[in-house]
Amino acid sequence: MLMTMPNLAHPLFSAPIELIDSEMVRGFLALELEESFTLDYKRNVDAVSDTVAAMANSYGGIVLIGVDAHLKDKNLPGELVGVKAIDKDRLVSKMATTFDPPGWTPDVIPVTVDDRLLLVVRIDPDSVPRPLFHQGVVRVRLDGRNIPADRRLVYALFQQAADPVLAYTGDPRFLPDHRSATRFQRAAAPPDLVIRAAVSRPLRRDAARLRLHGTTVDALMQSLSAPKLTGAYELPKRLHALVQRVGSHQDQQPWTIDPEHGNGRHVRLAAGHRVPGPHQAGIRLECSATLPNGGSSLDVLFDLLLWTGGKKVANDLWVQACYEAVRALIRHALPTLTLELLGTASIPTPPIELHVASGVQGDPWLENTLSTDLLGEPTGAGRFRGGSEHLDEELLAAGELPNAVIQALRNMALDWRYLHPNFPVLHG
Repeated sequence: MLMTMPNLAHPLFSAPIELIDSEMVRGFLALELEESFTLDYKRNVDAVSDTVAAMANSYGGIVLIGVDAHLKDKNLPGELVGVKAIDKDRLVSKMATTFDPPGWTPDVIPVTVDDRLLLVVRIDPDSVPRPLFHQGVVRVRLDGRNIPADRRLVYALFQQAADPVLAYTGDPRFLPDHRSATRFQRAAAPPDLVIRAAVSRPLRRDAARLRLHGTTVDALMQSLSAPKLTGAYELPKRLHALVQRVGSHQDQQPWTIDPEHGNGRHVRLAAGHRVPGPHQAGIRLECSATLPNGGSSLDVLFDLLLWTGGKKVANDLWVQACYEAVRALIRHALPTLTLELLGTASIPTPPIELHVASGVQGDPWLENTLSTDLLGEPTGAGRFRGGSEHLDEELLAAGELPNAVIQALRNMALDWRYLHPNFPVLHG
């Protein structure tokens, strides 16, 4: 059974510690999930610390200790071999003293399954003092592997530590750079709302180092544009309608390349309204493609940056904007880039993330920006910040993109304490 990432909705990832028991772990192992960004199996505690540190700097996740590798596929769980009772204390002590900054450790939960003692190590990325060094190195998790972070990733992790309000996603490659919205007009205010669709896809493991070319960028711009009538990369009907609704009185800019970003490993495109002035509503679209790790993988972001003009974003507008960001990423940007870089777009869609966050430093509360009528009544008091969720991979595989987006938004609403949201129907 091949899966690129486990379903983060499984209770093993989120259940209170006291509810994690043998039946839950046995049921999880029966799924035979492959090692991935957020899952690893270890026979013993010897090499666990490095994996914990990599997950801590990335998505978080689960390490199951006491599980041997499968005889035919080393990435699948095999025989339960168990560990010694003293191994929990050994592991916690080792992590507490070898991690830098010292003192932080994840949850380590002992569970007996079929007379074998297993350790469930659960890493919550929101609790990590990032960047987390292990033996002097910062590592991140990539497709079931631990790799050293390059200088850019380490810098992004330090940014997250300095400004946790902006760190609304667990993957440092997707750290939102809200200041990018002002690169065309530096004196402008940051957006009030950021909606982001994000994806990371490994490209190849050999020595080949892929680069972006002019033809690749041109193909990306064409994929995001309406058929050329004027020679410009005009927005297609769906995105044009979205921009018109936010500010029909403003001129729309076609897709152009950010002049500060256009090298062989990174490009950022922008379209929509010019960055609006004070008390003006507006929306900008940004699509960026990056080839990190020497060109061995591809990161693609599609952002909708909204300025509200002092008003809240309408219910159906922000939900539709979430869908349009995901749709543009999956239907246009990602297939085009994959075809240009690999020669084929006929490969499975990797895990897709959806993020919703405030773009204003010092004002992270989304209820100041979003109309929440469609969310219903909250359970309990308190305010809510940004949301982050993976789209359901089974729905994506079945081509049910509207349902996948709505399901992700329902999960976000649950995190915000809204149990019965009434989201509008989305059309593909």
